Amino acid sequence: MTNLKSMFSSLYPLFMLFLPAIHLGCAVDDSGKPCGTCGEGRICNLGLCMDVSIDLPRDAGPHDFDTEWWYYTGHLQKDNQRFGFEVTAFSYDINGTPAYMCHVGFTDQPAQAHYHTDGITFEPARWSSSPLILEVMTCRIELSGDGHDHITGRIPDGKERDGNPGEWLIDLFVQPVKRPVFHGRGGIIQMSDNGGNSWYYSYTRLSARGSITTPRTGKLDVQGIAWMDHQWGDFNVNQFKGWDWWSVQLDDDYELMLFKFRDWQNRPAGGAGTIILPKGDFIPIKDQDIHIKPLRTWKSTHTDGIYPMDWDIDILDDSWHLEVRSVLDDQEMYNPAQNYWEGLVDITGVRDGCKIRGAGYTELSGYATDPLDPKP
Repeated sequence: MTNLKSMFSSLYPLFMLFLPAIHLGCAVDDSGKPCGTCGEGRICNLGLCMDVSIDLPRDAGPHDFDTEWWYYTGHLQKDNQRFGFEVTAFSYDINGTPAYMCHVGFTDQPAQAHYHTDGITFEPARWSSSPLILEVMTCRIELSGDGHDHITGRIPDGKERDGNPGEWLIDLFVQPVKRPVFHGRGGIIQMSDNGGNSWYYSYTRLSARGSITTPRTGKLDVQGIAWMDHQWGDFNVNQFKGWDWWSVQLDDDYELMLFKFRDWQNRPAGGAGTIILPKGDFIPIKDQDIHIKPLRTWKSTHTDGIYPMDWDIDILDDSWHLEVRSVLDDQEMYNPAQNYWEGLVDITGVRDGCKIRGAGYTELSGYATDPLDPKP
């Protein structure tokens, strides 16, 4: 508790005297204090008005920057069957030419199987601002600007990367349970020492409802929770070797976002995170307050990648201890542009002496050779 107040006061030294008490114990949240009117470009967070560099709904749409993505992951349930999904639309500047990518991933936990597809094009099927629709190959995202979105991702028959026959379809409507979270300093994070700046916000808890269709299950009506990241900026992913990233959604309505960068010598190159409280207020975490220990590795059967796997994560002098465990080792999203691991994980642990549990997604890049991560 003392560490969190100290960390937050470094961002808001003039307002520290007015910081409300925050209890991070067993599902207790005394945040959500009113600020009155904060004015344009500011929001109320933990009872303080803070500057925000992202304007929603305007910034929900595309920007004229080198790199941008809209990224959805989540956990779906039908009776006792559990599934994970990823639907991501990317835009990149490649030597002055816009390019677009679609990635769809699906984890069938009962079958202990992961399926995925991807594609790149210079002509998206639709990329419009009014209405806000991003359609790239088999990814289609209809954005409302306030988190009420319609997501569809399809793995067509014959296009599953491992050659599995059949078609997979994810068709979901999501709506926010909490307001958006602005990471870093009012929505801006530095992408490592040489990586440029990034605007970055998330909807860390979205209710999800819709259907999935798979060769094993047929069409199933499902519901669950999802996470949405929107990130853009003047950075290029080949300016650093890779990163490790976690989204954590706990059963007691806390969430966490954590990331660590690595430079081209494979050394740590910065990182940060955000704690999201049950009522939606959020607290930044500094890199030095995040300690991550992988417990083993998994050697890919598709690439030369050797990925860290299963992590113990301690945050803020052990006030948080997370045990993050993959539900399936082979959740690699290998593709012609950049190979990475994007996987469904289970989470248990302790926060301030109280047991916690939940689910999340982990992303690992820079561990396998590809055009963006060539061998030295």
